[in-house]
Amino acid sequence: MRRLALSLLLLAGFSPPAAAQTPAEAPFSFTAFGDMPYCLPTAPQDCAAEHGRVARLVGQINATRPAFTLYVGDTKGGSEVCTDDTVLRAFSFFGLATHPLIYTPGDNEWTDCWQDRAGRFDPLERLALIRARFFADSRSLGRQRMALVRQADTDPAHRLYVENARWQHGAVTFVTLHVPGSNNNRPTEPGEAPAILPPAGAREEYQARNAANLAWLSAAFAEANRAGSRAVVIGTQADLFYVQRCGRGYDSGYGDIRAAIGREAAAFGKPVLLINGDSHFWLQDRPIAGAPNLTRIMVPGEQDIRAVRIEVDPAAADPWRFSLIGSDDRPARAGC
Repeated sequence: MRRLALSLLLLAGFSPPAAAQTPAEAPFSFTAFGDMPYCLPTAPQDCAAEHGRVARLVGQINATRPAFTLYVGDTKGGSEVCTDDTVLRAFSFFGLATHPLIYTPGDNEWTDCWQDRAGRFDPLERLALIRARFFADSRSLGRQRMALVRQADTDPAHRLYVENARWQHGAVTFVTLHVPGSNNNRPTEPGEAPAILPPAGAREEYQARNAANLAWLSAAFAEANRAGSRAVVIGTQADLFYVQRCGRGYDSGYGDIRAAIGREAAAFGKPVLLINGDSHFWLQDRPIAGAPNLTRIMVPGEQDIRAVRIEVDPAAADPWRFSLIGSDDRPARAGC
């Protein structure tokens, strides 16, 4: 009798209700932003206004009530001197977030600090400061702190890398990898332009951190498979596909991690989202032909003081929906 009733309903144009989502598959949203505020030494009178714009943006992010926010590096402009106060000033706007905030470092706050325009600081000493102050324990930043799994606490071979984090939200695995711009702190090869020749020790630092990043990426996908995750999100600072998009530039510091992301995403087979900053304009693409399940977004930055809201429906075949938060009075155009 029940089968007959269902058949009559189907003939009448009704469909049986979809299977209910499990609690882990419930939709949620988070935000991502980076590469701000940028103060120019030639216009110091504008610096307070730039700080104010970022503070207002964080307030707008708060209003959307995200599960958390991901900050993808560059807390200062490349031409700002890398003093303690400047490198650490991000606490002033990170602390405005009423929700957990997860930070992965960029190049401007340490890799590029050896340059004349940045005050000729020792990059490794600046990195040590960032690790000690921003990653002092296993919790996120923000007013509502969230427990994270840090590589330093779980991978005995890579105990230095407190900045590499992993966490689970519902049916989605999140991971940050410390891959900054400026060729990932790797000296450029002959023929790459512009040439980047950081101080002695940079290549060794790159090699060790690159090995840690590769191991952490592999561990994240292993955890996603173990947990039965419906999707994976990767956060990093560098634009890994600049050369592929623009046909010029340096790339020797990114080949390993880019290839590994492609391999891991393809093997995972379910949706993967890569979030980066570095080039300062909004972009959404699918940059790896061999991993069509990988979506990449690049957050705005520098003059374009906006964040990206990511709405996630883990049960959907295409789980990502993107929208921009903030003032669009200074939008940046896509370019090279």
